[in-house]
Amino acid sequence: MNRAISAAFLLVSSACVAETGFVEEALIGHYILVGKAVDSDHTYVGKVEVFATDGGLAVTRTINGTAAEGTAAVETALNGDAEVLRIRFAEAGVPFEETCLFRADLDNHARISCYLYRPGVRTENPGLEVFFHDRTAE
Repeated sequence: MNRAISAAFLLVSSACVAETGFVEEALIGHYILVGKAVDSDHTYVGKVEVFATDGGLAVTRTINGTAAEGTAAVETALNGDAEVLRIRFAEAGVPFEETCLFRADLDNHARISCYLYRPGVRTENPGLEVFFHDRTAE
């Protein structure tokens, strides 16, 4: 009986890992966020957590004590020539999306830089956000 339970656990664990690939696994973590709002020069700091769910990646953004939940996915851009991280969330009922580049920093943690915008809304002044690995969350 214990072997059957162990085998079932291994199968379920393997299936969960299969839904998030190596790149997604590397992006999971706690980050310090530094940003500039869309269509504004207003700046802010906060925290972001990227974590795995059954459907892929999700995010929790906390700025000034207010949390917003969203989704994240590694997607292709530039006709498939580049991979980007796309984060989608809403604040006060207003949908936002950000397209992010990611690379490893010198300690092999993800460093993420993003353009923040409202989907379908043109702007000449997009928001900007960067995520740095949060060592205080370890």
